[in-house]
Amino acid sequence: MITQVPIDATNNFLKLRNKLIGLTGKAITDFNMIDNNDRVLVCMSGGKDSYSLLMFLLALKERAPIHFDIIAMNLDQKQPGFPVDVLPIF
Repeated sequence: MITQVPIDATNNFLKLRNKLIGLTGKAITDFNMIDNNDRVLVCMSGGKDSYSLLMFLLALKERAPIHFDIIAMNLDQKQPGFPVDVLPIF
């Protein structure tokens, strides 16, 4: 059975996502965090915040006026029960 998400919820999600991407881009610009041809390493802990940051940076990379590369790396925090391979292998 497929559950349909109400259009309102989808619109709210898209608005929030776009706002957060915009704010991330503004912070990068305001603080001069990424220059042309930089490589940005995103350490993935497996939490929602690191996945969100990666998604924001990937979206910004597509529309940025400069070129930069993104490298995502799994960060094993040595916590009990932490899945060692939270990032899929490509």
